[in-house]
Amino acid sequence: MTDISEMNMNSTNNVNNMNNKNDTNNKNNTSKIVKPLTSEKLKKFEKEQNKTGLVYLSRIPPFMKPSKIKHLLSRYGEIGRAYLVPEDHKIRERRAKYRGDRRQNYTEGWIEFLDKKVAKNVASTLNTQPIGGKKRSYYYDDLWNIKYLPKFKWNHLTEQIAYENAMRTKRLQAEISQGHRENKEYIKKVEKAKMLQNIENKKQRKTTENDDAQDSTFVEDKGKRKRNENDEDEKEDQKKFQQNKRTITSISTEVNNPKYRKFKQRKIVTNGVVEEIKQINEFKSTSSKFKGIINKVFGK
Repeated sequence: MTDISEMNMNSTNNVNNMNNKNDTNNKNNTSKIVKPLTSEKLKKFEKEQNKTGLVYLSRIPPFMKPSKIKHLLSRYGEIGRAYLVPEDHKIRERRAKYRGDRRQNYTEGWIEFLDKKVAKNVASTLNTQPIGGKKRSYYYDDLWNIKYLPKFKWNHLTEQIAYENAMRTKRLQAEISQGHRENKEYIKKVEKAKMLQNIENKKQRKTTENDDAQDSTFVEDKGKRKRNENDEDEKEDQKKFQQNKRTITSISTEVNNPKYRKFKQRKIVTNGVVEEIKQINEFKSTSSKFKGIINKVFGK
């Protein structure tokens, strides 16, 4: 029985806890609900906005924080909102790299005063004046560069900032798209250059193959010519050999089988016989001359 009673008590406690959690969630949800803006509240907000005045700081002293600026200017009047433009992150990274200084620096800023007259008086009195304070202060010798912005409210600043951010995003998108286009064009040109290079390589291969084929055909023709010449020389040699062989065979047959009669060799004519023949010829010539003279004398 005790166990059953303990179980019932635990179940009731769990249910109560769940109910308490649901109540707290409902309260949070009701707190998150935004109440509708009435016309009276809107008019009040517009009046407050019309009373405010904006001051522009064209130069921020080095490494001065927004809290420090608000503290220095709050002695002259009530301050609403403040916005300072941080420097480029590249400049900060470069300074941190080479100097080891990682502090945040600001280039310009806007300060909202809840009263226009206070904003005007602050701009007219503090412009080009030293910041002052304690002599040991880091900003003692720095000068204020303040200008009052008439007919300029905080919503205009937010609109201007939003417009500048939108323009910056558009510029970035245009630069990114231009980079993509240039990258595509570069890739196309690279592919085209590769294609042309492959075509030139193929042409060079074809020309080299044709030259090699021509050289091989020339060598083959030269070899054929040499072979033909050698064959012709061999044929001529064979013809000469056959002719010589025939002449040799014919001579051997003539020697072995003589067809004509053999005569004895005559004796060699001596010089005396030759002289006798000369004398006879001379006598014949003289006798013929003598006969001619006799015929002329005797008239025959």
